Amino acid sequence: MKTMKKLLLSLFCLIVSVGLFAATRTVSNNAGDVAQFTSIQEAVDASSDGDIILISGSSTSYGSFTVNIRLTIIGPGANTDFNGGANATIGTLTFGSNQASQSILLGLNIGAIIIGVADCDEVQVRRCQVNYLYHSPNDPSRIPQNWLLEENNLYGSGVYNYYDNNLTANWTIRNNYMNTCVINGSILSNNVYYAGSIQGRANVITNSVFYGSSFSLNQSSIANSIFNNAPNIDFSANSGSGNFLETDPQFVNFTFSSDLYRMDLSLQPGSVGINAGTDGTDIGLFGGKGFLVSGLPGIPSVESLVILNPTVPQNGTLNIQVEGKANN
Repeated sequence: MKTMKKLLLSLFCLIVSVGLFAATRTVSNNAGDVAQFTSIQEAVDASSDGDIILISGSSTSYGSFTVNIRLTIIGPGANTDFNGGANATIGTLTFGSNQASQSILLGLNIGAIIIGVADCDEVQVRRCQVNYLYHSPNDPSRIPQNWLLEENNLYGSGVYNYYDNNLTANWTIRNNYMNTCVINGSILSNNVYYAGSIQGRANVITNSVFYGSSFSLNQSSIANSIFNNAPNIDFSANSGSGNFLETDPQFVNFTFSSDLYRMDLSLQPGSVGINAGTDGTDIGLFGGKGFLVSGLPGIPSVESLVILNPTVPQNGTLNIQVEGKANN
């Protein structure tokens, strides 16, 4: 119940701060929590375009669900060291309609994101853990456009938005820890890749670290990035500048695994990546936009709430003092 109360207070700060008037649905499958729904799908089905769904952390998975309208879905954050020890865990989240375009996912732990239609565009996935994200094509002439993937732990099979080599995605993928990425015509910056493969055409790749990755690129540019080995990139079919080959990025603490939140991927003093990005910031997760280790969703969170006058006469005023932080 404390977790849900804290999330509700945080959401109240968000609504007040940006002047939103969308309806809010709360979901928790924790015994004793006060929430409107125990099932995410039921909350989705009860929602209208533009509504907000707030999900409490839980030791029990919420299962799978399908989104067919534009929603903002918020969990407690991806790092259990900061979210009270419980993620909002989802099996498969499927986008089943182009009406779900411009949806936002924040602070969730998702097994799979399936894009079931070719024209579901401009979705944002931020500060989530995602095993893999896959476009299941229903139209060979189009792929989803202009998604934003930011500050995520894409810990499993990675990202696949690819159907035909001539189709361009125009995605922005930045400040993520990830494995495989298969995409065309997108901007990939300040990511850390472990193993897996990077495939596609006409991508712009900057300020990233590649650890044991393989490449199948064409007409792409790769700049100011660190490769721990000699990458199998055909630079006659691609362009490159300012890169560091066969170089240890010198992370503070790195293990070759998917467990991002047990590592420290900031750079040690003396690393070649310090202030070496195209924008003058560090190569890797903490340059560019940056990376919030807590994984908390980028909404204000309430740190404390104190009732200053617990006894209030009839028609009197209840005075409270709230302290919070932005989590930007």
